[in-house]
Amino acid sequence: MNDFFTFAGAHPAVTFFLAWGIWPVCWTVQAVLTTPFSLAFKAYNRRLRSLNIRAHGWPANPLMDADGDIIHPPVANV
Repeated sequence: MNDFFTFAGAHPAVTFFLAWGIWPVCWTVQAVLTTPFSLAFKAYNRRLRSLNIRAHGWPANPLMDADGDIIHPPVANV
């Protein structure tokens, strides 16, 4: 910590803002850099889940129940 204080020019205020003000920058950088990998991983898992559901005989259509009937959403009364 003494080296960090020396790096900040021995100014307590500068040391404080360097130590506590850098975390939003680091958090934003990691979020921006990891988002494409996260989205690709989620899309791949969705595809595997769909294939697994089909392999066990369940329909992949979200509007179809276990009997194979199409379930239509209720019509809103306007």
